[in-house]
Amino acid sequence: EEKKKLGGMLRYGIPNYRFPRARLDEDLQAILSTGVEVHLNTRIGEGEGEISLKTLNNEYDAIYIAIGAHTDKKIGIEGENAKGVISAVELLKRIGDDDMPDFTGKEVVVVGGGNVAMDCTRSAIRLGAKKVGIAYRRRQKDMTALPEEVEGAIAEGAELYALKAPHHIEADENGNVTALWVEPQIIGPIDAWGRARPIHADVPLKRIPCDIIIVAIGQGIDSKSFEDAGISIQRGAIAAAMTGEVQNAGGIFAGGDCATGPATVIRAIAAGKVAAANIDEYLGYKHTISCDVQIPEPDLADKVPCGKVQLAEEEAGIRKQSFEPMELCMSEQEACQEAGRCLRCDKYGFSALKGGRRLRW
Repeated sequence: EEKKKLGGMLRYGIPNYRFPRARLDEDLQAILSTGVEVHLNTRIGEGEGEISLKTLNNEYDAIYIAIGAHTDKKIGIEGENAKGVISAVELLKRIGDDDMPDFTGKEVVVVGGGNVAMDCTRSAIRLGAKKVGIAYRRRQKDMTALPEEVEGAIAEGAELYALKAPHHIEADENGNVTALWVEPQIIGPIDAWGRARPIHADVPLKRIPCDIIIVAIGQGIDSKSFEDAGISIQRGAIAAAMTGEVQNAGGIFAGGDCATGPATVIRAIAAGKVAAANIDEYLGYKHTISCDVQIPEPDLADKVPCGKVQLAEEEAGIRKQSFEPMELCMSEQEACQEAGRCLRCDKYGFSALKGGRRLRW
C-alpha cells in the first residue's frame, strides 16, 4: 500500500460525514484478523525505496493490482499553478490522513459537478470556509453528482455558479489566487450522449473572487510504473478481463478503478471478489465459501414493488459544523421494510461470485 493507512478511496475519497471511519476500520480489522501481512508506505516502481513488479512476481504465485484512481487532472487554463489552487485528490487525501486544512475565513470555489466535487464543497464548508461556490459549465440538472449530494451542498450554504466554464485564474503579485474568471455559457444542442451541450454566451467574462480553488474534474490512474513493467495499458487503465486476469501476464490480476476507470465502491468490491475466486482456481484450488446459517426459502407470494427508504439526515445547520456522520439510523419499521426489498442474490445467483447476469466468475 502506497499510503500510510489502509482503505484506499474509502478513506482518501469519501469523507467521514458520508462514510464513518469507524465502520471502515471495523471491516479492515476483520480482514487483517485472518493473518494478512501489510506493507504500508510502499510504492511499486524501479526507484529508490520502491519495490518492482518483477520482484513481486518472482516471489509470489499470484498478484492482484488494486491501485484505484488517485491522480488528479488539470483544468488546462492560465494561472492553474497559482498558490491556492489544489486538487480534489490532494484535499481528500489530507482529510483522510486527519491533516485538516484550515479554511477559516476563506472564500473557496470548487470546479466540477461530480460527486467528488460535492465532497470537496461540503468538506470546505466543514473546514470553516466563509463562502464556498461551485463553478460548473452545465446546468444543475446536468451534474453527474447524485441529486441529493447537490441538494445537500446547497442546503449547507454552497453557491452554485451553473453554466460557468473556467477561463483563467487571477493571482496577485505574490502568486496567490485572487479570483476565478469564468466564461458564461448558454445551454445548446443535445450531444451524442443525450446531454444538452453548453455553448459560449455572447456576454463578458465573470470574475468570482476567491482565496482557494479546488479542482475536481476527474481522476486518473498512476499506471506508468506498471506499464514500464510490461503490463498492458488501454486508455490509461490496466487491461484486465472481466475475470480480473491481465492480458498476457500469467498470474497477474487487476480490478477496481485502475481497470475500469473511476466507478463505484460496489463495482470495485465485486471485482475483488471475482478476482479472488479466479486466483483460487488459477492456483489449482476450487474452494467454496461455506455458510452454516440456515436461511429460509424466499416467499414471493407477497412481493410487491416498494420504494427505497430515504434515510433522515441531521439538519444542515448542525451537520455542516463537523465531519460527524450526517445520516440518522433507520427506525425498526424502516429497517424491516428495507429488508423486505432484498432480491435474495444468495438464492437466485445475482451476486458477483455467482455470475450475476454474466457467466460465472
